[in-house]
Amino acid sequence: MSPRQLVLILAVGTVVVLGFRHSRDPHRTALPFGSTDLSSVQAELARLPADERTLVEDYVKRSNGDVLPAQFADPDDPLTARTFGEAIELQRAWVERMKVEDARMADLRAERDARLAPLRAIADARVVKAQIVGADGLPVAGVGGNFVTRIRIQNLGNESIVGLSGSLKARDRDEYLPLDLCWIDLGSQQTLAAGASTEFHCGRGRGGASDQQRAYVENPPGRFIVEWEPRHIKLASGRELDSGL
Repeated sequence: MSPRQLVLILAVGTVVVLGFRHSRDPHRTALPFGSTDLSSVQAELARLPADERTLVEDYVKRSNGDVLPAQFADPDDPLTARTFGEAIELQRAWVERMKVEDARMADLRAERDARLAPLRAIADARVVKAQIVGADGLPVAGVGGNFVTRIRIQNLGNESIVGLSGSLKARDRDEYLPLDLCWIDLGSQQTLAAGASTEFHCGRGRGGASDQQRAYVENPPGRFIVEWEPRHIKLASGRELDSGL
């Protein structure tokens, strides 16, 4: 065998090996188009490291299986991945952006909490119960019904409250917008003595319960964080506190 033939054989062998490795590289696996169902590519998904597998799964969930042409994609959050490898790259970049955004939001919440703290020290509001009820006010299961909360307000101070307004909201891990639980507005006709508490129902709109409201009633662990945001408090002495929010 001549040296030239040997070199040729080695070159062909290298191409075959590289082609085989290329064909078996799970990063080149095509994502299911228009679907979040990854069952058809489970074998390839299982060959990825655990962290990369999670990135692919999270990307597909976030993109809802959509693939946007590059010219129509959001430059800050392009959903253009067609393969596992592209999904991993885009999701990894998105995770890093979210770390920065989460830190920024944490700073804003800390600033907001500082402004709310003096009012929260005087009055507390919380959800005692959340239900989906029918027109008769009784709990219903399945489709239909409206979202109703039972709210408890307590005067934590040593002076009667003669005016109180604010909102109860639930931050939702799975949704961008929080869930409005109740807007509270107690006027002078409902004075709350020092140390006293009162309860009332809030809600029962006519639009029907949303998926987010139903999820709150089911209370999945860790999904919702309820926040009391008092806006204004007026005390019997005439003193008033305003959060400015």
